[in-house]
Amino acid sequence: MINIPKAEGIVGFFIIDKAGFLYFSKINKNRPNMAKNNFQIAGFISAIMIYSQDIIAGEEYALKLKDINFNGYHMFLKTKKNIIFTYIIAKDNHSDNIKRYMQLVMEEFIDKNYYSHVVEFKGNLAPFHSFEQVVDQYFEI
Repeated sequence: MINIPKAEGIVGFFIIDKAGFLYFSKINKNRPNMAKNNFQIAGFISAIMIYSQDIIAGEEYALKLKDINFNGYHMFLKTKKNIIFTYIIAKDNHSDNIKRYMQLVMEEFIDKNYYSHVVEFKGNLAPFHSFEQVVDQYFEI
C-alpha cells in the first residue's frame, strides 16, 4: 500500500442512501454528541437533499446542492447513484487536498465491491465496516 499524506480537518463523514439510511459513518473522537446522533444526522441530511430538489429548480435528485455553510464548518455533499457522501469539515482548519480526496473516496466506494451491497441491501451493515480502511487511507478523522 502506498502511503499518501492524509487530509485533515474532517469532523464527520457519512455515507447514506437518499431515504436517510446510514451505511457508514466515521466521526472525530472529540465529537461524542455527533457520534451518538449519527442516525439522526443521516436523516437530516437526507431530508435536506430531498427538499433541496423542490427548492432548487426541481431537477434531478440533489443536482444543485453541494455544500452548506455552518458557523465554523462546511458540510460538503456529493451524490452518485442515489448515495449521498457527506463530509463535515472545519472551515478554517483543513488540508488543501481534502476535496480531491472526497472525490476519490466516493469513487472507491462506488467502483469497488461496496456498491453491490447497496443494490442488494437487506439491512446488514457488516460489508461496509471494512470501508473504514479506505477512509483511513485518505483522511485523519
